[in-house]
Amino acid sequence: MKKLNWIEITSLYIGVIMGAGFASGRECWQFFGVFGSRGYYGAVASTICFILLACMLTYIARSKETADLGKLISPFNNKYIDGMIGWTLAAIYYSMIIAMTAAGGSLLNQQFGISKVIGGIIIAVLCVVTVLGDFERVSRIFRLIVPVLFVIGIFTIILTIRADFGQSGAVTGYRPGRMSPNWFISAVVFMAYNTTGMITMSGNSALNAKNAKNAYFGAVMGTLCLGILTLLLLRALLTDMAFSSGLDLPMLGYSARISPVLNVIYAVILYGAVYSTGTSTYYGFSTKLPDNPAKKYIIVFGAAAGFSLGLTGFKRLVEFLYPAQGYIGMVFIVLIIINFCMELLKNSPGSRQPSTK
Repeated sequence: MKKLNWIEITSLYIGVIMGAGFASGRECWQFFGVFGSRGYYGAVASTICFILLACMLTYIARSKETADLGKLISPFNNKYIDGMIGWTLAAIYYSMIIAMTAAGGSLLNQQFGISKVIGGIIIAVLCVVTVLGDFERVSRIFRLIVPVLFVIGIFTIILTIRADFGQSGAVTGYRPGRMSPNWFISAVVFMAYNTTGMITMSGNSALNAKNAKNAYFGAVMGTLCLGILTLLLLRALLTDMAFSSGLDLPMLGYSARISPVLNVIYAVILYGAVYSTGTSTYYGFSTKLPDNPAKKYIIVFGAAAGFSLGLTGFKRLVEFLYPAQGYIGMVFIVLIIINFCMELLKNSPGSRQPSTK
C-alpha cells in the first residue's frame, strides 16, 4: 500500500479518538466538564500522556517490526501472554461497535426523530463494508473525511464559545461518574481507554509511514491536535453547564442554538465521527481473527450482534462501559511503558539499533 506521510498519520490518530463521545461533547462533559474549571487540569494532563504513549507505541512497533496487538503491549515475549493480551484488547475493540452503533442511533433520533434502530444499522453496515477492505481502505477513508470532521468541529466549538449563551442553571454540584469520582482519576481513565483505542492504528501507522520522522511527527501532531480540541471543547461545554449536562449529544444541541443550518452540518459531521471510530476499532478487532474464508462472516455477524447490544443506549454506555475500559487500559499502559523501556535497553549503544524503514 501507499506509504503514509505525517499529515495522513495525524488524520488516522484524530479519526480513531474523535468519535461519537468525543465530537458530541458527551465524553468531555462526563470526564472533565462535571468538575468545572478543574477539568482543565485533567484535559492538559491527559494530552501530555497521549503524546508520550503515542511515541512509545511508535517506537515499539518500529523496533519490533510488528503491529500485533499483544506484542505492542506485552514486554514478556511469550506467545501465550501476548495472545491473551491481544484477545483482551480485541474484546475491548469489539465493545466499541456496540457503543458506536448506539451513538449513531442516538444521533439520528435526537436530530431527526428517526428510530435509533435505523441509525445504528447504518453505522454497522458502513463499518463492515470498510473493514472488509482491510487497512488500506480504512486509511484511505480516514484521509478523506477526518480533515473535514476536524475543521468543522473546531468551527462549531469556536462559534459556541463566542456566542457565550450564559448559564441556564447550576454551575456546581454535577455528579461525576461512579468510576471517575475526581478530575485526576477521570483524566487517567479518559487517557487509558482512549489509548486502548489507538494501539492498532499506532502500530499500523508506524509500520506504514514513509520513514521514522513521518511516523513520530504524525503521532505527536495527531495527539496534540486532539488535546487542543479537548480544551476548546471543554471551554464550550462550560458556557452553559446545565444545558451540557442534560443532553446525550451536547454539541449537537449547541449547534442548534447557533443556526439550524449549522445544526444539520454538525449532525452529518458527528455521524462521520461515529463512523470513523467505529471503523478503526472494529478493524482492530478484525486483526485478531484468523485469516480464512470464515473471517468475513465473523465480521458481518459480529457487527450485527454488537448493534443489538447497542440498543441499550449511548449515554449509559459512556458512563459505565468507557470507564471500565479505562481501568483495563491502565494495566495495558503499565505494560506498554515496560515494553518501551525494554526495547530502549535492547537498542542502546552496542546493541541492535531499531528499524527506521
